Amino acid sequence: MGTLGSVQRLLKVMVPLVALALVATVIANGGGNSASAATTTVTVGQTNGGGATGVNQFNAAAVTITAGDTMQWNSALDNRSHDVTAYAETAPGTPDWQSPTLRSGTANSTFSRVFSTAGTYTYYCSLHANRDDAAPGVIDANIASGQMVGKITVNAPAPDTTAPVAGAVAASPNPTDGASSVALTATITDTGTPLGTIASAQYRVDGGSPVAMSAVDGTFNGSTENVSANVPVGALSLGNHVIEVRGTDLAGNVGAFVALAGGLDVTAPPAGAVQATIDVQGGALTNTAENIAFPAVALSGADQTVLAAAAGWQAKDARGTGDGWNVTIASTNFTGAGTIPVANFKCKQDQADVVTVSGNTAPNSMVTSFQSLSGTPLKLLQATGGAGMGTYDYTPDFQLTVPASTAAGSYTANVTVSINSGP
Repeated sequence: MGTLGSVQRLLKVMVPLVALALVATVIANGGGNSASAATTTVTVGQTNGGGATGVNQFNAAAVTITAGDTMQWNSALDNRSHDVTAYAETAPGTPDWQSPTLRSGTANSTFSRVFSTAGTYTYYCSLHANRDDAAPGVIDANIASGQMVGKITVNAPAPDTTAPVAGAVAASPNPTDGASSVALTATITDTGTPLGTIASAQYRVDGGSPVAMSAVDGTFNGSTENVSANVPVGALSLGNHVIEVRGTDLAGNVGAFVALAGGLDVTAPPAGAVQATIDVQGGALTNTAENIAFPAVALSGADQTVLAAAAGWQAKDARGTGDGWNVTIASTNFTGAGTIPVANFKCKQDQADVVTVSGNTAPNSMVTSFQSLSGTPLKLLQATGGAGMGTYDYTPDFQLTVPASTAAGSYTANVTVSINSGP
């Protein structure tokens, strides 16, 4: 997601010989499912096929799973020591993966691993078998003879061949009573196994060309999506019109068009009525960030943590799209007479300090306890689709830990604050 707009401020840091005054440079930028995986459990130290425990076998010794599933080995039934060691090696003598020693009644009684890639994987207990016993060419025979080896066949997931289904199609106002446009909403749901991810939605009027719809939450990323569109109807003739909605998933499966029940009744204004009209034009997505000023610190031979002076910031979404937005923050190290690591520079945003000046649902704080900043943007606020349409004041808190070994002098950090389109 790109940022929209850019404003830059520079804050200086002045430090006398025994006092450290810290101020951060701030750059404020205006911003532009799948099926659930399964778990398969193998009992360690039980006869393959069930029955006796306290034996050097895996049960079941040969299993078939789907890519993305989890394998779990459970030693809870056997009060002896075993492990699970991959036959495949990243380097000679280094297994691709290996469990700790497993033993019932200890913290290491189970071991789990996700298998994401289709293929055949063999393994053995290094305490009761040799690596050669798990070689692919002999694994089946050695399983049959009761050795403590195992095989996992990982199949590729079944392809998604089921198209999504549209439902809950609604339009408002209906009848239109002279309105120039209507709000069209629907829910697109993927079906079948595996579940797919909705990629897009479209509507059409009277069998015409499909027109794109938007995800209400701002992003198509789930197996169910609520979608919407503003449908112009001023040019339609008076009477009933067919409006249909469909969805498409990431696998390219295109759903059937589903019609608005009863159709859309395009009607003239009520008799005797006059109309008042207004054209509301979208504005910009902007953020205003203030300088971050820390008080002077007198070096004392101990690490010291100081809080920055509180300063109000403001996010404004005047686009009128309901696409949602987020504010992120990143920073460099403090540099000057020396370096104060950026990991010592932390921020948080209390939800109580997010205030709606005007608009609808306020954004949510994503950092409610102090977290270290870094060069990677940290999401501070988030407005989901349909929320955050308006102006919102917020007051982030900042703290800095000044190490005892810090050299006296002036320090500056460059802090990048961005507001980005989409939640």
